[in-house]
Amino acid sequence: MSFRALIGHRQTIDRLMGAIARGSLPPTLLFAGPPGIGKWLTAMATAQAVNCLNADARAAGDACGTCRSCDRIVRGVHVDVLPVAPDDKASIKIDVIRDVLARTSYRPFEGRRRVVLIRDADTLEPSAQNALLKSLEEPPDATMFVLVTSVPGALLPTVRSRTMRVRFAPLTVDEVSRVLERDHGRDAAQARAAAALADGSVGQALGLADADVVALRDAALRLLSDVVARNDAQARVQAGDALLVTAGGGKKERSRTELGVVLRCTAALLRDLEAINAGVDRRVLAHPSLEPTLAALASRFGSDRARTAFASVDRALYALERNAGSKAVAEWLALNL
Repeated sequence: MSFRALIGHRQTIDRLMGAIARGSLPPTLLFAGPPGIGKWLTAMATAQAVNCLNADARAAGDACGTCRSCDRIVRGVHVDVLPVAPDDKASIKIDVIRDVLARTSYRPFEGRRRVVLIRDADTLEPSAQNALLKSLEEPPDATMFVLVTSVPGALLPTVRSRTMRVRFAPLTVDEVSRVLERDHGRDAAQARAAAALADGSVGQALGLADADVVALRDAALRLLSDVVARNDAQARVQAGDALLVTAGGGKKERSRTELGVVLRCTAALLRDLEAINAGVDRRVLAHPSLEPTLAALASRFGSDRARTAFASVDRALYALERNAGSKAVAEWLALNL
């Protein structure tokens, strides 16, 4: 995937493209940031850009995405692009690194540069990290290393000091939604609802694949609407109990996982309510399609109520994750919103 095809991280990508176009890209890079936000795709795009056979694309610091080299890198069969990933025990052992380093002792066979891509570099065993040190400090000719990690602090200081760190921030809700629609076939409503819960991570959004996020978000919205319309405790308890019943009624109860998603949806809606009350641009809302409904609710969550309600949701999630009963959690939340 070329740089221009990536969604998000535009400033970071522009800097990488500029360095490639100038021929000044450091040979040892550390891509660091939260999981599931596109660091590995950017590493692959870097390998494509430095090896692309299209001179015009390469001069712009990008890959054409269609030449033989780009195609082989995407398919994982380019002999000079060496991806390294953890084994089934979630570690990268020294023997793997020794084998890779042995292959870097020769000049590239079919590419302009040999690129070693290390996924989840924090899983490198200490001995494997130590084996890398000399090559990171003095990379072999025409060879570069890209280490990708969500936990840079797990790497040895000697490794970190020999790499240039490239920081990746979480994606915006809009960016996550676009990735879900374009690359994973989600419809717009489901993509937006999942993106609002993903903390800027496509990986987290994909983890909601089995949930009807729109229905769960609507349940959260009904809860907020019910608690502002009902003052007595019994009515609020009933609103909490309604969270446990799947759409369509009947006796089928939501799973604990689904209730957790409802609570996270409630938190996301409360953030939107606070944003509306603060007068921010409505385009930054996580749920722009619900703006008329949220605007009507916002006045009922003025002052500190939205922040207090958010804290209650956080406590409810904490209790649910520690195996508190679903009914007790839902009723307690309805009473405290």
